[in-house]
Amino acid sequence: MRWYNKLRLVFRIYSRRMFVTMLLFGMCFVSFFMIDRVFTGYIGSRYAIKQTEKEFGVNTADAGYVHFVTRNIKQDISDKVHEYMSTLPEVVRSGYILSETLFEEEDEPIQVNIIDKDIAAIGNLMLSEEDKKILENLGEDERIVFAGYNYRKQYHAGDMINCYVDDDIGQIKIGGILKKGAGWIHEDRLFKGSYGKWDNYTLDDSMIVIAGSLKKELEGVDSGYAHEIYFQCESGTFDEVTDKIKKFCYDEGITVNISNYKDEIDKEKEDSSIVDDTVFIAAIMITVLAAVSIAASNIVYCLMRRKHYGIMLANGMCKADIIWLIAMQNAIVMVLAAVAAWIVRLRAEFETLFPKKVLEETGRLYEGAYVAHMHYMPVILIISVMILLVISCVIPAVMIGRTSLADMVSGRSGGFDRIKWHRHDSKPLKLFVIFIREQIHTSYIIVHKTYFDTIIDSVFQDFQDRIPHISS
Repeated sequence: MRWYNKLRLVFRIYSRRMFVTMLLFGMCFVSFFMIDRVFTGYIGSRYAIKQTEKEFGVNTADAGYVHFVTRNIKQDISDKVHEYMSTLPEVVRSGYILSETLFEEEDEPIQVNIIDKDIAAIGNLMLSEEDKKILENLGEDERIVFAGYNYRKQYHAGDMINCYVDDDIGQIKIGGILKKGAGWIHEDRLFKGSYGKWDNYTLDDSMIVIAGSLKKELEGVDSGYAHEIYFQCESGTFDEVTDKIKKFCYDEGITVNISNYKDEIDKEKEDSSIVDDTVFIAAIMITVLAAVSIAASNIVYCLMRRKHYGIMLANGMCKADIIWLIAMQNAIVMVLAAVAAWIVRLRAEFETLFPKKVLEETGRLYEGAYVAHMHYMPVILIISVMILLVISCVIPAVMIGRTSLADMVSGRSGGFDRIKWHRHDSKPLKLFVIFIREQIHTSYIIVHKTYFDTIIDSVFQDFQDRIPHISS
């Protein structure tokens, strides 16, 4: 039988059992929706964690920052703490991170970070040996820009780029082009936040300004705010340094919080764990329920239509064709449910069906969810459909494969009865199949004398009259 004739039979079956088809579609839709929700969140979080760890050029257990809690605190207090930290032998480097605006006359402004050269090694800037020598020779009043990889055709080392200096426009020299994938830390907002389109996990589409010293900037417009101090300690000394800084601040009457980057990353890993997620457990339960329901529906339907299958076999179809019909009948419902769930989740996650523009406007905020939903979820849903399809078709396939033509035409469920298992067998799978078999027998007795079977009997009688050698 040609494939399009098989599809016609499949859609004819849908028209005869519309309610059951819609019910199974709904169960599959809910199952795939829950799977999408769980794995998009989980994979998105793991992606964000992995990309955040790549932003660091040092061990995150040895790096952190000092945040000032007291309100209306001035920058001179932060400078006092910074000066004290510089005297600690365990502190390898410390400094500030500010914001800077670079621009070209015809292009829109580029929001970048301007950092102390002393803390440049904390980020994963991937500087070459030549670039590192340039930083070593950078004077306190000097500034230098490193452009991202995607600017390699637009700028070259030695070019000048405009920037704002107080209320005037100045220029900063471009020292070089960063390697692809170079990144910088996201200060005190590692996760679940973004400053806009320039706030990405890498510096490929951005730039970074490195200053010999930020004293001038800190004494200017930003003097009314105490900036966080970012620092790196020697390996294994972070807790010791934290205690010293807190004691100094307590003696000076300053309230601070000291955060460790590794602790923040570990907390994000713990919060995004899938094991204790109640939604994940619910998704598993709904998926199992959908699989059992589809399998039970197929088994009952095979019992009800075995005379039809016998007629099909007598007219030249093979058992593989019948199994193909059952598999295709389930596959179409599952694929449509998976596609519908994926589209609904896409709209719910990004509030649009075209999320690329949202990703460009919000930077890293939706990048993890975008990668998870657009790249990973189609593969996960395909695997889920295949697993559900195998579970729902395996028993009907065994039944049809073990049932003879005579049994099908006569209405006997010989193939299913030939599966001989002891009732007291201890294997859970066999006990489960015995339970399903009993439920199917009960369901068949209920529906056996329906009007539909009366029509089948009349068709079979006509078939017997035409082919008398087939035994009943």
